[in-house]
Amino acid sequence: MEGHLVDKIVKFNSQASGRDKLFRLAQYCSKFISWQLQKADLAEDSVRKLQLLSTALSTCRKFLRVGKSVDFVHSALNSLHISDSILRWTITVSKLNQALYLLFDHIVLAGRIGIAKVDKEKWNELSAKFWLITLTLGIIRDLYDMANILSQELRSREAEATQQQHKLTGDIPENNNIRHKAGKRVPSRNQVIRRCLAENKPLVLDLVKNLSDLVLPLEALGHIQASPGAQGLAGVISSVIGIATTWQPMLRLVPS
Repeated sequence: MEGHLVDKIVKFNSQASGRDKLFRLAQYCSKFISWQLQKADLAEDSVRKLQLLSTALSTCRKFLRVGKSVDFVHSALNSLHISDSILRWTITVSKLNQALYLLFDHIVLAGRIGIAKVDKEKWNELSAKFWLITLTLGIIRDLYDMANILSQELRSREAEATQQQHKLTGDIPENNNIRHKAGKRVPSRNQVIRRCLAENKPLVLDLVKNLSDLVLPLEALGHIQASPGAQGLAGVISSVIGIATTWQPMLRLVPS
């Protein structure tokens, strides 16, 4: 058991995406803690160090993502084969947006490390716009999936309720399987919804992750006002979910 855990840790750490998510968690934890200390007017030196750590981790993550735009373009081409048209276009366009978002992020990195003179504010804003579109498409896809699942389950519930009604009126067909189902207690609408959420953890986690991340580009573009603490907390939540889905592939939403 212990050897299996060590193997999983080694495998997780060997992936660039795994290290990126760990650095992201540390980055947003630093941002959240520094804001809490600053708000309480405590440990100014620690606040400064945490802010420097957050900036350093952000730069390190930009290095880790260099060239990843190509991966997203390749994923977008593969997603064109998805049969469901809504999923096909939300996933494909989302991947293309991610590729552009990272491309602009590479330009910001070049300016940050001083190898090129760029308008960092302009490219940061453009990057945030494409990130916002990516997250919006992800949320649309999640809600679409959720609506389909709930609709199917509620239709099944209505069929069970109809069978129960037939049983009560004595109008049920002479079929042992139907009689057996009709004898079961029909779950309420709320029970059906809770069961759907419990049985579709990857979908729920992806929706929570996208909604948490949505705070960051919205704040960067000035559409909302979120404190550094709120941004840090949102980043921590989405980072924990990202680590969980990388650690346990069964929690990853498919197709994605």
